[in-house]
Amino acid sequence: MSDSGLGFSHNRFIALIVSIAFLVVLFEGASELGGGMIKAQVEQTTSKFHPEKNAEDRLKPAMVLATEATIDNSVEETSEAVAAEWSAEGSCQQVIEGNDMLQFNLKEMVVSANCKEVTVTLKHTGAMPANVMGHNWVLTNNTDFMPVAQAGGAAGIENNYVPVGDQRVLAATTIIGGGQETSVTFSIDSLVVGDDYTFFCSFPGHYAIMKGAFKVI
Repeated sequence: MSDSGLGFSHNRFIALIVSIAFLVVLFEGASELGGGMIKAQVEQTTSKFHPEKNAEDRLKPAMVLATEATIDNSVEETSEAVAAEWSAEGSCQQVIEGNDMLQFNLKEMVVSANCKEVTVTLKHTGAMPANVMGHNWVLTNNTDFMPVAQAGGAAGIENNYVPVGDQRVLAATTIIGGGQETSVTFSIDSLVVGDDYTFFCSFPGHYAIMKGAFKVI
């Protein structure tokens, strides 16, 4: 083959390589541009129908989002079930605290109807003596709460500010001072599931603030 022929073939080969390189660059640029256009289209479309999702979530496959939602829901449901089970098993033993600031640490107490008896333990976390800042725990139904609380003041501290022999009193502890604790155990057979009951401290003036709901479920 002549030198001129080799030169011609060599030039054609170089031109071919350059053409291929140009096509590769062009293809990559088009792919990137196309990907950007697709991404923009997805964001535009999904933002219209799912404005609550952020851009990152809108670009995730629908199956991934559905799986995440399912996992999150199952975890939440499991947590609720565990909490409900614990509440039912542990509700027969209740602990409540009162302090020198006229506060109970609980606003609601819930017990299971399966409890044969319920024990409520009251702890006074303050420092003042019983005759100054005494607390007790008294249970009545809602309608009897105020009459019993007012009658308790007349009963005096010697009777723990609870009217003696009053059938409206469903349960009551003794009066205690700071650093002390007391408890009362009672049957809930007479309590009705779903009815409204109130627990409170019957020390004069305390019952207006130190009170809460007692529920049987």
